[in-house]
Amino acid sequence: MTDENKSSPLHSPVGGEADVEATAETITPKEITAITISDKPISSRKEALRDMITELEARVDASDRGSDLEPLLEEARNALQILEEKRDEA
Repeated sequence: MTDENKSSPLHSPVGGEADVEATAETITPKEITAITISDKPISSRKEALRDMITELEARVDASDRGSDLEPLLEEARNALQILEEKRDEA
């Protein structure tokens, strides 16, 4: 980037201001809940949760601090299980 006032994820230190936010999409418990209780078809909610779980598993495997994401990963897995059970009841 030519503008020195802007942060570049390519030239910022690990953990720097532009590091995570500029290169990784944030996954939050609110997003997991929103998918779980959405009015979309169960099949698309389950697919979205599976994609989220895959992303979180990759982040856990790729980072020395991946264990920090374990609670979020477990929450996504639990949400998927709830939808699986709900589908079985229908």
